[in-house]
Amino acid sequence: MKRQITDKHGIVRDDLRLSSRVHYDIQIGVATDHRLFVGLVSDISAGGLFIATEELLKKGDKVDVRFSIPGNPHVFHKKAIVRWTRPVDADGESRTRAGAGVQFEDLSEEERRLLNAFMNVQEPIFFDT
Repeated sequence: MKRQITDKHGIVRDDLRLSSRVHYDIQIGVATDHRLFVGLVSDISAGGLFIATEELLKKGDKVDVRFSIPGNPHVFHKKAIVRWTRPVDADGESRTRAGAGVQFEDLSEEERRLLNAFMNVQEPIFFDT
């Protein structure tokens, strides 16, 4: 059964995401070929995550991400690719968080299990990105 979501413009559409998502603010370290920075994970799934940051990332950029989930000592150190970006609003009054959606490239089955277990105990939130 397809899930439908309502976007920020009030348009109902099919949710094409392959994995359920959980909203949770987790600090994340991000490395690109040219810089290191810290952001917040505010949307996470076994497929990838949203990095809330004002750092400029472009679709197709390769990044290394490092984070852990609350209640588990495992540190995820993963390669990911930027699939989409959300820039800072031009008016400076951001109604949504600026950042980038990244897809994991090398998530192991054990790490997928850990993320799914974390998501199963959290309240999922679905929203338009």
